[in-house]
Amino acid sequence: MREGKPKYHVALIGLGSRGYKTWFSSLQKTSSIAVTAVCDNNPKTIESFASRHPDIPAYTCLDQLIQHQRPLFSILSIPNRVHADFVARLSAAGIPVLKEKPIAECAMDFQNLCAYAATTGVVFQRRCQPQYLYLKDFLPKLGKLISIRASIVGQDDPPEDSWRMMDNVGTFVSSLPPRIHDVFRSTQISLSTKDDLGVHMLDVLVWLFGRPSTVLAQQATDGPPGSRDRETNAVMRWNSSDVVGNLYVSEVALHKEESLLVRGEFGSLHLKDNEISHFDSSGGRRFYMEIENRKEDSVEAMCREFGDYLLGISPTFPTLLRQVADTVATSEAVNASVQSYQQENVQPVYPSVVSPPNTAPSAARHINGVKQMNGVQHMNGTPIDEDLDIAQRRFTLNTGDKIPALGFGTRRPKQPKQTYNAVKEALSIGYRHIDTAFLYNNEDQVGQPVRNSGLPRESIWITTKVDNSWHHRVADSVDLSLQAMGLEYIDLLLMHWPTAIDPEDPKNSLPNWDFTMTWQHMQDAVRSGRVRNIGVSNFGIRNLKKLMAHPLCTIVPAVNQIELHSSCPSDGLIKFCKQNGIHCTAYSPLASALPVLHESAVMTELCKRKGKTSQQILIMWALQRGTSAIPKSIIPERIAGNFDLQG
Repeated sequence: MREGKPKYHVALIGLGSRGYKTWFSSLQKTSSIAVTAVCDNNPKTIESFASRHPDIPAYTCLDQLIQHQRPLFSILSIPNRVHADFVARLSAAGIPVLKEKPIAECAMDFQNLCAYAATTGVVFQRRCQPQYLYLKDFLPKLGKLISIRASIVGQDDPPEDSWRMMDNVGTFVSSLPPRIHDVFRSTQISLSTKDDLGVHMLDVLVWLFGRPSTVLAQQATDGPPGSRDRETNAVMRWNSSDVVGNLYVSEVALHKEESLLVRGEFGSLHLKDNEISHFDSSGGRRFYMEIENRKEDSVEAMCREFGDYLLGISPTFPTLLRQVADTVATSEAVNASVQSYQQENVQPVYPSVVSPPNTAPSAARHINGVKQMNGVQHMNGTPIDEDLDIAQRRFTLNTGDKIPALGFGTRRPKQPKQTYNAVKEALSIGYRHIDTAFLYNNEDQVGQPVRNSGLPRESIWITTKVDNSWHHRVADSVDLSLQAMGLEYIDLLLMHWPTAIDPEDPKNSLPNWDFTMTWQHMQDAVRSGRVRNIGVSNFGIRNLKKLMAHPLCTIVPAVNQIELHSSCPSDGLIKFCKQNGIHCTAYSPLASALPVLHESAVMTELCKRKGKTSQQILIMWALQRGTSAIPKSIIPERIAGNFDLQG
């Protein structure tokens, strides 16, 4: 970064030891970030800061800072218990937040934080540190992974009046007396996960290896009941890859140390502090690297990347709040295991405030291993919001997310800006599901009106698809789609067709590849946080059975998007999807290529009796049998007419 005017102006909130010594001191040494305002509720702290840095505005009240300053983003370095309140106030002012861990106090708190409009990132600086980035790049050299051993230990004896002591914050959870634990367990209320030291390495494991399947955690109890935990050991298992792992966290160690050992079929990688070694399967060291890692470099890198993302220079930021949902889920499982003294499944936590399957009422039932929720259900078994207007209803997927019943298709644009104008019109009318695809070459024209609509991102459902020639490059396809649309995440990513095409020879299939391998890469996209739900398109029963039978395909498709209309009802396929918890979306619901259907005597009579167009009749036919529908039009009157389904 060249010397001169700082690139990004930020506000620092919290001038405690972490706030001043880490954030402020580190950023003072950089030329790319400038702290242009600070806030702390301690008048003496502000007075001391102002005497040393008279040119930087200092406030004891957050509202005053918001009133007088307009930073690119704020850095939150304050006690855990007040994070939610400060994020809410900054969000209301339109100021993005880069907050210290913990991610949230619990899963519900996480979902509430995700609902705020302002962009929020979480400080997991290890994802930006070179030693972990190098280790991530080296992992493929190990072949199939077998085991993981991680530790993060040190000496920490905070004073009695510190917020960690007052808030009972230890290595992972705030300990409560046993009888209180029993009350929480009996009422199924989530205990607060006030994780501190342990969550750093936990996030590294989730980032590198995905969300584990199970956790068994224990804590050493060397204090009176209710005292803060100081030592935690967690055993994890990743069922999809047969990997086992162990995480040890301690603040009573003799020496500070941070290490990660990963063993695979071709040897092992050892990270100890800033040193990386690669050993072959015979124990011979094949590689050694010592990496210089200055604290201020990691701090600057994280701030710069967040700023780049906010200004659209970078398409993503690695630790956006919504992208660390799996770390929240794993931390919750550690918490639950400590309290229950049992192995716990790591249940997914969804950024949406909609209850996910694992928090559904106890009356929920399972069909072929896929949880279905009680409530009004249609033919394909998907619960639906029946208290809304027909066009505004949403179907609940097997993930707990809700897909709008009526969407808007954008297939095959014929003229420049045609898709942009159509999507802009659709959003203004009330459509909240826009369907596109990598193949359509119009994702940029979908993203622009979505971004310009003024609507909360969470209110608009975006579906896109992996093209046939990108089956082996799913991560790259997702990157390009997000970049084209200018969005942080995709609500639903579909495999467009089950056939993988060789991009070098489009007339032939991709050699040594099938769609179950594509699906595994799509599962990785979900774990990354960039994709919320995954599904398929143009899949029949045979291919669905093959996918769900594969031992590494652990996520059941949320959606199967297929051609559906009264001349192509596919009753057997819909029944099969219903039995397996898969929602069906109808593309080409208007059967535009079949004018005989629109002109038939039956259709003419229905239109006359209902006072509706043939298009409205066909859309209602799709919705009433429990499938969502994505009709397409570029004519404003028809776009509006297709949405007018009352009566």
